[in-house]
Amino acid sequence: EEKAKVSIIEGENERCNKRPIPYNHRKRIIEETRNCRHLAERPIDIPSKYNKIFASAWVTQETVIVGTKCNKLLEINVQSGAKREVPLLRSPLPREVPDNSAGIHSIAINPSKTFLATGGHNVNDLALYTLPGYEPYAVGEFHHNWLFGTAWVNDFVLCTGSKDGLVCIWTILDVQGFSTYEPSCGIYRKTPLEIVSHASIDRIRDIHYSPASKKLASIGYGKEKDEAVISLLDVNNVMSHRVIELPQMRENMAVSGHDTMPVFAVGSLDHLMIVDDRDPTVVDLMSAKLPNPAQGVRSLTFQGDIITVGACRTSLMFYDVRKRDFIMDHLRTPIMRQLKYGFVEDNYDFHQHRSTSLTLGKSFIHSIMTHCYDDSGLRLFAAGGPLTLELVGNYASIWE
Repeated sequence: EEKAKVSIIEGENERCNKRPIPYNHRKRIIEETRNCRHLAERPIDIPSKYNKIFASAWVTQETVIVGTKCNKLLEINVQSGAKREVPLLRSPLPREVPDNSAGIHSIAINPSKTFLATGGHNVNDLALYTLPGYEPYAVGEFHHNWLFGTAWVNDFVLCTGSKDGLVCIWTILDVQGFSTYEPSCGIYRKTPLEIVSHASIDRIRDIHYSPASKKLASIGYGKEKDEAVISLLDVNNVMSHRVIELPQMRENMAVSGHDTMPVFAVGSLDHLMIVDDRDPTVVDLMSAKLPNPAQGVRSLTFQGDIITVGACRTSLMFYDVRKRDFIMDHLRTPIMRQLKYGFVEDNYDFHQHRSTSLTLGKSFIHSIMTHCYDDSGLRLFAAGGPLTLELVGNYASIWE
């Protein structure tokens, strides 16, 4: 494990002139920026029994699959509104299920869209389905704490990250010693090909694989002290990885990566951090303050050179990695798309919180905990629910 040299780029929200990101595909960039300014919200009704949507992925141009805090896997047709629940996979062998279920925090689909990876009935397990029919394929058993991240390296290999601090590398292929077929239930039981224990990471909160750099980015918290770190792991050589201590320590919850360059984004309570790993000798790190204090980043995606930021306080924001600044409106104010819809259960906890943190408007309290673009890049599915632990509710919309 290598403690990386870090170059902190001085000045928040300032243009970085050091090795600037090139202006590729100028026409597409102009269209992306224009789309940010004109997105309109179309709500999707989610039944009240589903609490907080944590994870999502487009399966087809009409359907999205989501995972919830109440540990449900739900397919949504964004055109018709039809919904169906996908049964969670259980291990064929008895395994202790944690008392406090964390829900499904991650969903990932392989490049050819033939396999889906997510959490299982036991929130520590990896569950694999074949697509498009969600046929049960395998349960991955190794992690001993909540599964927080899944990321495909290619069509056959994927990685998982867990609150236990471990990164596991798995294959869907039937490899002897790592895969056992269970005819009684018609699925495989799998164990990891590789187990990576980070010397300096105690808890992993999210992971992202970058095809551009062939590295897996993992964010979490340190063992020796409670510092926030990002690890960049070479999946072809698991003994080689760089660890960067992040300047912002509070609530680092999401990581994403650029499509074509080894540039990553990490979201925290007050900042968006850009980690530039293009130089093999030093990592450039820049921290951009969010427009509002304690706004709290909960989800991130790159769409070309534009980062879409899903935040706690009912908003979508857009950051241009070339300009090193948030995209502005005509008044030079950062564009923030405010949520207008969503559901919150009207119960005792709602009324307890209402006097201090809520208003009569339900949209006020929702956080965008997950979002993803369809293949066209023109439609954004965004979902989440109330951030407060005791509150029950959900939010889902298409932005287009």
